[in-house]
Amino acid sequence: MRSYLSILKIALHGRSAGKILLATVFSFTFSIAVILCTFGLMDGFDHLLKSGLRHSSGDILITNRKGFFSLSPEFSEILNKIKPLSVSPVIQTEAFALFGDMSRGVLVRGINAEDFSRSIGLKLSVSPGGVVIGEELAKQFNIKLGDSLSLTFGKGNETASSLPTIQTFQVTSFIKHGIYQKDLRFIYLDRSELGNILGIKKKINLIVISAEKPGVLKSLLPITHKSNELKKTLSSEFLVKPFWDEYDFLIEAVKVEKFSISLILQLIVLVAIFNIVAFVIYIMEKKAQDFFFLRAVGLSLKDISRFWFFSVLLIWGVSCFGAHLLSNLFNWCLQNLSILKIPGEIYVLSSLSIDLDFLAYSTVYGISFVWILVAALIGYFRLKRRPIMQGLRQEFN
Repeated sequence: MRSYLSILKIALHGRSAGKILLATVFSFTFSIAVILCTFGLMDGFDHLLKSGLRHSSGDILITNRKGFFSLSPEFSEILNKIKPLSVSPVIQTEAFALFGDMSRGVLVRGINAEDFSRSIGLKLSVSPGGVVIGEELAKQFNIKLGDSLSLTFGKGNETASSLPTIQTFQVTSFIKHGIYQKDLRFIYLDRSELGNILGIKKKINLIVISAEKPGVLKSLLPITHKSNELKKTLSSEFLVKPFWDEYDFLIEAVKVEKFSISLILQLIVLVAIFNIVAFVIYIMEKKAQDFFFLRAVGLSLKDISRFWFFSVLLIWGVSCFGAHLLSNLFNWCLQNLSILKIPGEIYVLSSLSIDLDFLAYSTVYGISFVWILVAALIGYFRLKRRPIMQGLRQEFN
């Protein structure tokens, strides 16, 4: 270590060498951070999208082509074959929400709070006469807890008595699924109360199933397998959809874009590697006399080569650590700076976050490690092919 520090002092003697080294490290750090943040944003978008969809739809959704239906014992036996964690019958209908001089079309769900909370992984408490609304709807209407919200329900047009029904409810709490449109449109009531308003008694038109444990899904295959099993078992009048069916195209697009962008961003790393190569060549030329003199007085080529490889690897290690800090800083900015908030109506999610796992870190750091080894080899072969006598004769002349 002492000999390494001594050689390092010789290599960095003078102001220009130190400044070039700092610029080189920063450029390499920034290039790694850009790729890390890109990977993290893609993975974060994928994670938040799937998480938000599960928090609004459970794992599997079952509807009937004919509309409302009754949950028979035979139907329950079929559902039990896939061993669900929770099954929640739901009444789902469209309505108009009225508050002051504002109105909006919403999707009203009549639920049993306990069953539905287990199915989606969010805690919900719905009481008679009360409603739970999405956070985005509350922001746009400027609704506070305890305010009264009116809902207009349609009953068809067969008779004059089937005119729209207007019911007023008290807002008891807010809910955040994580999907902008769902936080803007979804409203929850007590199922029996909504059934009485619509006059359908105990019938339902949606079943929400939780098939896997809450948390981050490592694979969608178990849910796909169970949904396919239900499709084969249930009659053709039932529609079975996994929770991501609505946004399947978006999930696939993120996978393709992640691979494509990662290839393109290698150009940024390549530019940083050119900076490292330029720094190595600069040191070799600027300090050539010193290095050849050290070799002449006994320092072996192996020792100098070990110095260069260790120095380049040290640049890589410092850059990786700095890139990790920069990615965390950018993630904090995403969460706290309003200027970085994204329009949820365009990007589905109301906010983004960086989600980096071990695979992402190992991939980005591994590729950058390969690039920096190339820079180290360039410096090594440049030093190796110049004999001591030739270097000394060139420099002292």
